[in-house]
Amino acid sequence: MTARQQYLSYVRQGGDFFCSPQIGAGAGFDAKLAGKTWLSETTTEDTIKACRQFDMLPLFNFPLPDLSCLCDSLRWETVSEALLPDGKRHTVRRLSTPRGDLETHFLEQPLLGGAQTKFPVTEEADLSLLEYYLDCLLACSDFSPITRAVQEIRRQVGEDDALDIQWAMQPYELLGFPNVLDTSVLALECPHTFRRLMDKILLLDERLLPAVAAGGADFVFLGGPGSELIPPAYYEEFLIPYSQTLSAMAHAQGLLIYSHICSPIEPMLSLGYYNQMGIDLFETLSEPPVGNVKSLEDAFSKLDGAICTRGNLGLDLLLTASPAEILDRSVRILETAQRMGRKHILAASDYLFYDTPAENVHAMCEAVRRFHSL
Repeated sequence: MTARQQYLSYVRQGGDFFCSPQIGAGAGFDAKLAGKTWLSETTTEDTIKACRQFDMLPLFNFPLPDLSCLCDSLRWETVSEALLPDGKRHTVRRLSTPRGDLETHFLEQPLLGGAQTKFPVTEEADLSLLEYYLDCLLACSDFSPITRAVQEIRRQVGEDDALDIQWAMQPYELLGFPNVLDTSVLALECPHTFRRLMDKILLLDERLLPAVAAGGADFVFLGGPGSELIPPAYYEEFLIPYSQTLSAMAHAQGLLIYSHICSPIEPMLSLGYYNQMGIDLFETLSEPPVGNVKSLEDAFSKLDGAICTRGNLGLDLLLTASPAEILDRSVRILETAQRMGRKHILAASDYLFYDTPAENVHAMCEAVRRFHSL
């Protein structure tokens, strides 16, 4: 059985515990192992090489190929890139449309990564530009360029490991064009336009999902903001109903749903929202100070047993603890999962940071061997 087959079988049916630390997604651990200073310069090959250094079953997580491969007029252009006096790098990218320009600013710090300081959509007037963007994509008759691009990722990863393709698939996220707080405001201030755009994104996902599946993906990514960003009512009105539709569409293509929520998940967990979204693999059930679940036992008791979980070593612990402490904590997590009859993959609470000691990652992997020898 290949690692890919083992991963998919475990998520669906359970089996023997294994370790799968989250490496990649711009968090920096793979950049460090590749000797790179700027996290944005990390390549697919860097991530693959980083995972190969550990006795683990990887779930390779890579972004959806640039949608401009479907429509060249939607290609973003870098209009400026400057190294600031404080050592940070500021990049401005722009998409010009007949209705106006969309612009994003990105500020990056060496070794620590970066964040958008300006999102393309910040006010109601910008929504017409997003709608133009969506209309151009929906007018495309051929989505095979997406399939070919995913096939290239699959070629680099190989046929023997599990692959996730990630994009802002949730219609509520509006393709990630606004930040989460602005999204919530726009939903309240212009509900009819907001709903129309969400429905168009759902139509786009309906065409992207089979293209991604044909390219060789195993999982697609379904996110959801935590309670520090939106109230539970947003789950009821937007995230749950749209997630159910998206999950059914993905499952019809043979894809599994991977959900990563690294912000506080209570009270949504206790309210049972995640059990309604069609999730196959969920992370992460983190206790304070990383998350806000009462305990791992309490979280397991509230999450549907059909959902496989992944985690839950806090990044704070992985950054500061000794390998012996990591090994001990990892074994205790596995003991809890076994006692409660859970499908659980040992991993971190989030994607590994740049400064995570490699010996602590090795200790996580060793913990599974230690547990099975007890």
